[in-house]
Amino acid sequence: MAGPESPQLAPCAAADCTRWFLRSHAARRWCTTKCGNRVRAARAYAARKGR
Repeated sequence: MAGPESPQLAPCAAADCTRWFLRSHAARRWCTTKCGNRVRAARAYAARKGR
């Protein structure tokens, strides 16, 4: 994709997501809050399981 917003185009950081999004903030890593919640829940589950 080309255009003035192309530098802000980023892939979703969730492992099983194939979506891309326009990064509106430098800290944004997921395409939706649903993907972010899924990643955080998996991280918390892994932390509890590893004890």
